[in-house]
Amino acid sequence: MAENNKVPESAQNRMVGFIRYCGGELLECGQNGALMRIQIQPHHLNFYGKVHGGLISTIMDATAGLTASFAGPEQRPAVTRSADIHYFLPVSGDEIFAKGHVIRAGKTMCLVYVDVLNADDTICATGAFEYFYVDHH
Repeated sequence: MAENNKVPESAQNRMVGFIRYCGGELLECGQNGALMRIQIQPHHLNFYGKVHGGLISTIMDATAGLTASFAGPEQRPAVTRSADIHYFLPVSGDEIFAKGHVIRAGKTMCLVYVDVLNADDTICATGAFEYFYVDHH
């Protein structure tokens, strides 16, 4: 991957596990939020030929987690406490994007909103995610 100065190395290093397996690519990450993309492959589709809801929730959760972790001046590890996802439109096309932004970050918790957009910039799903900050020491 080409070097991207909108993604700190510490954020790129968190792109592990399932989201990387799904093809997630981190495009931006910082105190203003995160932006992630997945280029759609045939195995990402459901029976109806649309992007599987599980993939949509995966990209949303990964984007929200990075958004929460970089919400303040220090980077804090965070784990999902709750997720409330609303699917508006079936998603098709070559790629999907997830944009996360912080609603409120406190000492122990963070609330993040995430929108999933198709290649035409249409919002297809949205969600509210609560994250709990964990002490990693």
